[in-house]
Order: sequence, then structure tokens, then C-alpha cells
Amino acid sequence: MPECGVCGEQVEKLYLCRTCGVRFCENCGSPEEKMCINCSTLRAREDRDAEREAEREQMHEGASTLRDEEEREEEEEEDREE
Repeated sequence: MPECGVCGEQVEKLYLCRTCGVRFCENCGSPEEKMCINCSTLRAREDRDAEREAEREQMHEGASTLRDEEEREEEEEEDREE
């Protein structure tokens, strides 16, 4: 019987991971997605990191806009004082 490249168990059927090429059993990945658990975990982590980065960028853009508005208001106030 063939051996799973992830857990080492001997099983009747293996699937080929489309990302890394390892042969895995149905307990060690997603046959539907054709992805072993290692690659799917990595992909989930990368997706999560990308979402966090997008949120940070949004927050930074908001802070920059607020700072720009405050600077404009200060300049307008200085112009009025002169």
C-alpha cells in the first residue's frame, strides 16, 4: 500500500498536492482543493497576513488624511492671524 507523504500512514488512496507535489491521504489535506495540510495551512497564514497588512494600510491612510487636514487647518489659522 502507498504511504502518505505527510503522516507516513499506509493508505489505499493518495492525492497529489497541486502546490508542493507531496502525495497525501484524505486525513492530511483537502482532496477537493488538491492541497496537503501543510500548504493549506501556509496559504491560510499568508491570507491572514495579507488581510492584516491591508487593515494596517487603511489605518495608516486614515491617519495621514487626518494629519493633512490638521496641518491645513493650522495653516489657515496662521493665515487668518496675519
